[in-house]
Amino acid sequence: MSELPLGLMTPATKRLPIGWICFFASALCGGLVVVIAVVQLLYIPKIIRTPSRIHDEPVAIVLGASVNRDGTPSDALRDRILTGVDLYKQQRVYALLLSGDNGKFHTDEVDVMKKTAMAAGVPEKDIYIDGEGYRTFESCKRAIEKFRVTQAVVVTQRFHLGRALFLCNELGIDAVGVTADRETYVNSRWFWIRDLFASAKAFWDIYVHRPKSPVASS
Repeated sequence: MSELPLGLMTPATKRLPIGWICFFASALCGGLVVVIAVVQLLYIPKIIRTPSRIHDEPVAIVLGASVNRDGTPSDALRDRILTGVDLYKQQRVYALLLSGDNGKFHTDEVDVMKKTAMAAGVPEKDIYIDGEGYRTFESCKRAIEKFRVTQAVVVTQRFHLGRALFLCNELGIDAVGVTADRETYVNSRWFWIRDLFASAKAFWDIYVHRPKSPVASS
């Protein structure tokens, strides 16, 4: 039987062989795994689990997180702030850069962060606020561009730290990270899963297309 002209091919004859579909799907999944692994593992040597190993760092970048409805920091946010406060009080860093949402994207995180840090004993003169750190990418990017940070300690939970260090270091900050896991979090498994997928976005943001802020500048 002669072949059908291209224009007369039926939907069935146009389908890719199942083998090719499986190949492309496997390649896509494999590529995604590699990308996630790069983001999560590249800066593992810069994760500091013992804060006493940190000496004379200029600033700790404390990354924002959700705020409770009553205006208090969530467990994760509170632990990030207090970990930063401990580094300051031990004179391992000399200032805190509190980076998060100013309320124009979701919730005002930075006001809560500042009040908590000051209540814990950090003087206002040593606290810097970046209310446009709406995402981790913006926090790292603005730390360089607005605050001229070139060396820092990044403070966040372990599930977030691999991606945060990847973004900050790849954007130009010589950053190490301190884990802020002062307790076990109820949704920790979900946090890990979400951050693994966010790692693919981080890779894209660095190597493919630099994103704009989710909030338009006024």
